[in-house]
Amino acid sequence: MSKASKKKTSAPPIRPQSASAPARVTPSVGSTASVTQPEIAPISDTGLPLIRFDRRVKITLGVMVGLFFLMVMTKLHFGSEAIWNRMLPDGSPENRGLLTGQARQIRMDEYAVGAPWNLSNYHNGLKVENETVGGLKTPLLLFAVKHPITFFRFANWGMMFLDVERGYAWMMCSTPLILLIGAFLFFLLITRNQFFLSLTGAITLLFSSGTASWTFSPGNIIGFCCAAFVLAVYLLQARKLSSVLLISSLLIWVVISYLLILYPPYQVPMSYLFIMILIGYVINERKHIFPLQQIPLKLLGIAIPALVAGAILYLFKQDAEETFKAVTSTVYPGKRTELGGTGFIANWYSEFYSWFFTDTSFPKSWLNSCELAHYLNFTPIIVPMCIALWIITKRVDWMLLLASVFMVIMLIWMEVGFPKALAEMSLMSMSPTRRAQIPMGAGGMVLLFAYLGVLNKVSIKVPSWFTPVTIAGIFGYMVFTAYVNINDAEGMLKAHQTFVPVIFFSLMGSLLVFPLNIPYRVTLFCVGMLLYLIPNYRLNPISIGLSPIMENALYKTIRPIVQSDPEARWIVNGNQFVTYMVTATGAKQVTGVKYIPDRKHIFSVLDPQARRDSAYNRYAHAINQSYIDGRDSVILFNQYEDGYVIAMDPCSPKMKRLNVKYQVFDHSTQPAETRCMQEIAKVGSITIYKTNL
Repeated sequence: MSKASKKKTSAPPIRPQSASAPARVTPSVGSTASVTQPEIAPISDTGLPLIRFDRRVKITLGVMVGLFFLMVMTKLHFGSEAIWNRMLPDGSPENRGLLTGQARQIRMDEYAVGAPWNLSNYHNGLKVENETVGGLKTPLLLFAVKHPITFFRFANWGMMFLDVERGYAWMMCSTPLILLIGAFLFFLLITRNQFFLSLTGAITLLFSSGTASWTFSPGNIIGFCCAAFVLAVYLLQARKLSSVLLISSLLIWVVISYLLILYPPYQVPMSYLFIMILIGYVINERKHIFPLQQIPLKLLGIAIPALVAGAILYLFKQDAEETFKAVTSTVYPGKRTELGGTGFIANWYSEFYSWFFTDTSFPKSWLNSCELAHYLNFTPIIVPMCIALWIITKRVDWMLLLASVFMVIMLIWMEVGFPKALAEMSLMSMSPTRRAQIPMGAGGMVLLFAYLGVLNKVSIKVPSWFTPVTIAGIFGYMVFTAYVNINDAEGMLKAHQTFVPVIFFSLMGSLLVFPLNIPYRVTLFCVGMLLYLIPNYRLNPISIGLSPIMENALYKTIRPIVQSDPEARWIVNGNQFVTYMVTATGAKQVTGVKYIPDRKHIFSVLDPQARRDSAYNRYAHAINQSYIDGRDSVILFNQYEDGYVIAMDPCSPKMKRLNVKYQVFDHSTQPAETRCMQEIAKVGSITIYKTNL
């Protein structure tokens, strides 16, 4: 790639067929149109513009990678594990493990599920089976394991050769790294090396609430899609077998890494987005792609790495097939079928007013602060601007067009829904609207920065009425966003509070009006985006290691017992947070969070006839309650969508069959509950017993 980029450094002639750099056109009646010379970009042998890896690009990439390794080596990450200092207080300071910022209780999936699961997996020796986190071979789908498939899971590499705290930091920090590098290169490519614009695009995607509010978890999905787009374009221009081999190997690695994230609610719409804009890019550059004589060379170059990857995937399929079937057969979320139409319109515009809400203060109808998190939505401004631009210039930018079509399709999915057959055929049935808003928002950002890339090169004159009418329309749009947010905010957002956002974003939107000839308007727009979004860094803390868990008194009490008796099982009676802590110690546990139920070891004893299968056949938080009726009954009932309760006698003969040797109680026990056991440790109000069965 680097050799190809060095062959020609002069600016390419402007090609009328390429909408990303349109030629001067004949103006329509009542208007004039001209296009400025595009920024110089390195040109491949095919004539396609490539990324110019100049000094500032290399420095930027180096800073991104350097910060990643610095954070890993110092155990820094963005997790809210310090919440444990309040959830299970042991006399330690509330800021133990917290460098700066505020731990967020809403991040429960991260500090109460993800961190304990990863610690359990590490203590379990990175094996492909770990009943504490789920039945069958659950770790093979989720964690770092001693299996070739880990080659395609960059986030898990740290666990393979670092200690658990640095491995965890690697996992947490890899997501923003993948997003920043992937998006930065993607925007450099589609904007033809507009450096500041591309860097702003990457930072905007990172610090938008839709990404930051989920501890950056959508970042690797977006980043891998961006990287796949860039590699696909480079593969189209490659002419040497060595280049084809290298690029296709990277592309295959990125695509498989993306697929193995295994989160269809984001992945299905996101795949459509990037496939559509890649098609648009290829149509724009169609005369410089597809020389027939190069097809055999590229097929050969792709085949070799594909065979290697295929062998690894075959092993993975053989090992994980039964687990996949179990996951897709669960009541929740495996059998979930969505038809769309359940979105709410205020949520599309909630990012304009996100500063007025916090993780503890938000409208109840918006579920929680993460569910309302979104991205700034300028699509209703950009799409009319694109249509007007194409009508005047008589040139269509297919990448912008298909990105706009994607946003319209997502609008229909969110507000109207699809017929059942179409929803299932398109796989959109796997993407609930409250999850689909993340890829929809990312699509809006891609459309925005692709449009800004064109806006920076085009100068258009239009009738005198066009600009003021358009700006008035933009102001009306912003007033509308305020109106719907006020109506949905249940009194938490007042009309007078929206004045500044409406004025600010009306001015920002006006910078998108293409005839408005304001110096440095794209730069001004980028500065405005950064000023508004960078404060979202406060949505996540910067934490050090896992001391809130690993130095907690309960963890330090249980961990040596687990090490001395690793095959024994545990049950926690009561507090679900105690179950999470027991999970972190590496103990085999009947209770806790289960990705899928463990039928082989647990429910073959508790429910041998599978009569209550619908209660526990789900991703779920499982807790145990004492229930003594003299008949050795076991009651299993579903508490809520992702939770179930086991109610049974703590001294049931079934405990011996389950090899339950240790039980934890979060309350003062009755003699009947502990008649078969002896107390071995006490931590505050929590008591640990060993059974005599």
